[in-house]
Amino acid sequence: RGHTVVWHDQLSTWVTSGNYSAAQADSIMKDHITTVMTRYKGKIGIWDVVNEAMGDDASIRASSYWYQELGAGYIDRAFQLARAADPSVKLSHNDYN
Repeated sequence: RGHTVVWHDQLSTWVTSGNYSAAQADSIMKDHITTVMTRYKGKIGIWDVVNEAMGDDASIRASSYWYQELGAGYIDRAFQLARAADPSVKLSHNDYN
């Protein structure tokens, strides 16, 4: 199981401090998902595409870089990009609450 390609935590400072436009943030997410999932294509059968998108109160985690830059649609977008990177793999949203 591949864990994880989009998460609110563990982002490099160059991403969070880059002052990127929404289009640039989308491109960063696309490049990351495509690179990682293509590298392990055929070796990993299921991917946690988005990790912990929900907060402790069961609402979307508004403090997430991805949410702030791309809005709530970032979750769907991440899954679309993941599906494009590997059409045959199973995709999952991992959360703990």
